[in-house]
Amino acid sequence: MSPDDYNIAPSTFQPVIRENKDEAGRELVMMRWGLIPFFTKQLSDVKGISTINARAGTILRSPMWREPFKKRRCLVPVSGFYEWHKIDAKTRKPYIFTVADSSLFAFAGLWNS
Repeated sequence: MSPDDYNIAPSTFQPVIRENKDEAGRELVMMRWGLIPFFTKQLSDVKGISTINARAGTILRSPMWREPFKKRRCLVPVSGFYEWHKIDAKTRKPYIFTVADSSLFAFAGLWNS
């Protein structure tokens, strides 16, 4: 992962291993970050709502996350991720986190269509 790739996930497609309890089985598919809830009639319905990170403590209380959590889970393979350290009001510094031997690991994810 190069320094130019800090924010690659939210705007691009990437491979995901998904499970679909409705259709039984796992498959490798290309998906884009950002959950569009099943109840959305148009994309403007979710404008201003963050659908990037679900919170473990509230995942079963929110209709947006509840159904995907029960039926549509996935693994998002990655080589690393960035966390940002705020230095001052205008400056943030990225720190990359990887596995010691540089192997891939995965984030738990939810998907919807």
